[in-house]
Amino acid sequence: MRNKRKETRFLRFSKRLLVMSFIVFVVGIVALNSYESTINVACNQLEKDIKTIESDIDGLDMKKLELASFSRIESVAEAKGYTYKQNTATAAVVGVPEE
Repeated sequence: MRNKRKETRFLRFSKRLLVMSFIVFVVGIVALNSYESTINVACNQLEKDIKTIESDIDGLDMKKLELASFSRIESVAEAKGYTYKQNTATAAVVGVPEE
């Protein structure tokens, strides 16, 4: 006959603790993976928004350069009745050593 020994309270508690720890570990891993996926989706959306805004800024910079170009300024000045004549005088800086 086998000798059946009754499990001690500590052994039962240890088994229960092991099972509960394993369950908490599995649930935690699943929860963290889903949270990571949610954060990745949010980051991708933010990166798309940033790229859109950067392209808008680049477009506005090009528009600013176009509006500030000499030909545009000259055409607006002529529309207002002003004229521009090229001056043949040159400017010279005195006292500055050449580099």
